[in-house]
Amino acid sequence: MREPHTLTDWDLFQQGAHDHEAFAALFARHKDFVYRLARGYLGCADLAEDVTQEVFIRIFQKRARWTPRARFRTWLYRVALNTARELRRKQKREAGHRERMGAELVVAPQDAEANESRLKEMERVLEVLSERQRAVLLLRFFEGLSVQDTARVLGCRAGTVKSHLHRALATLRVRLQSEASAGNA
Repeated sequence: MREPHTLTDWDLFQQGAHDHEAFAALFARHKDFVYRLARGYLGCADLAEDVTQEVFIRIFQKRARWTPRARFRTWLYRVALNTARELRRKQKREAGHRERMGAELVVAPQDAEANESRLKEMERVLEVLSERQRAVLLLRFFEGLSVQDTARVLGCRAGTVKSHLHRALATLRVRLQSEASAGNA
């Protein structure tokens, strides 16, 4: 086998069926991207870690049956986004169940990192966006995907991506302006 750093993502993916070192190299290559997408989408570091692990477990389990049809990263982001959506739906169902049962929600402990406050602020601002707008914004600006790649990940047309992006930016602009004027009052 060639060195993992000389192989393409799809080569590592396919070799991961019988070579755990190849799959570990694939994980190392893409785990940060998956984590950032999940963190931005879910707004929680712990949940983003769960999604990252679940994504790689899923693709590891599917490695023998999958035939590449797109760029690896595009496919991986789609798996990550779908996994994050599933976790969000599950969290909402469980939260509703806990509320009906009268249980109190447990708040995760705060991270002590310097970037944590900036991430929290970003998450608070992004909360006003719909799930689709948030996903488009994260993929397009934070991950640097093209409009076409973002469309492939989300399973929609490029025009739809542009529309969601326009609405997201307009919503954020209004939100930030209202917060700025409230802060000056």
